[in-house]
Amino acid sequence: MKQTDTISSWQIILICMTAIGLHNHVIVITPLIQTAGRDAWMSVIATSALAFVWGFILLFIHRGTKQEHLYTWLKSHVGKPVAVLIGGLVYLYFILLATITLKETMTWTKITYLQNTPLIILTIFFVILCLIAAFTSLRTIAIANFFILAFVVLLGFFVAFANIPVKNYSLLLPMLEHGYSPIIKGMVFPGSGFAELVLLLFLQHKFQSKVRYSRIALTVIIITFLTVGPLIGGIVEFGPQEAGKQRFTAFEEWGLVSFGRYIEHLDFLSIYQWLAGAFIRISMMFLITLEIFQLKKTTGKVVTLTMLASLTIFLTVYPFSDITYYNILKHLLIPISFWFCFIISFLLAGIVLIIKIKEKKEQI
Repeated sequence: MKQTDTISSWQIILICMTAIGLHNHVIVITPLIQTAGRDAWMSVIATSALAFVWGFILLFIHRGTKQEHLYTWLKSHVGKPVAVLIGGLVYLYFILLATITLKETMTWTKITYLQNTPLIILTIFFVILCLIAAFTSLRTIAIANFFILAFVVLLGFFVAFANIPVKNYSLLLPMLEHGYSPIIKGMVFPGSGFAELVLLLFLQHKFQSKVRYSRIALTVIIITFLTVGPLIGGIVEFGPQEAGKQRFTAFEEWGLVSFGRYIEHLDFLSIYQWLAGAFIRISMMFLITLEIFQLKKTTGKVVTLTMLASLTIFLTVYPFSDITYYNILKHLLIPISFWFCFIISFLLAGIVLIIKIKEKKEQI
């Protein structure tokens, strides 16, 4: 399987750019602005600086596990119970990520351009597409992502340059108006996206070669720009107060695009951007859930994906107010996502370190 379904380091970067980019580019913008205000961009810069350091921990785990399948490596070195426990927690984590992305996508779809279409129909149709992609292979998703991402990037530059006439950068001042506290509190939101780089460890057996630190650093830089771009754009176009009130700030920026008096209402182009990102992101989450326990039989994959899809659909269409959901997302789900990745990475690093020390003692 490793010989036929592998991807290069550049394909890894592009997948992270799309999958993690959607989270930091869209989902965390509003809660970040609400928390840190006009200084929200400083939270991103501070978090990215820490992510460069955290990247060494990921590299340490990657090299210490010798690019083996992580579950297999854990089972052989610390026993099956510990491997199952860690694998199970990670499994639930990726279900959480898929559900959040699907919920955000369907909520945005319902309130913007398909108000009269039943939510259950939209959700099932989109999940089926993601299931088909997840059931194929990682290489298939990587190839599809390459072509999808090209247009996403072009549209991103388009909206950024088109809105230059309405940008007022004085709205970024005064800096540090409320001190450092809001900046520190806001770091958890972009941090939840950077922390998702931990997914590299659960796909490392699919990589054509070992991951180098330069690739991790480049990915961090790309995610930083993907976060800072729409974040600063929202602040300088709407102001920190208005941007903080908007449910989907990145989408609202498209509503300002116009050329003269006769060319406007180009926000429909954002539909492609969002759906493309959500498709790759959810497909990757589904695929990783299959890879965690190394499911190889078709029956096992079908049963797992069916159960996963059913749970994700149920949680997405469950009827409760968007205000309630948003508060849960901001105060519970995003912080949990961040701290889980942070803890699991240090736990794995600790296991690798202990195993290395033990092996050295045995050699003496």
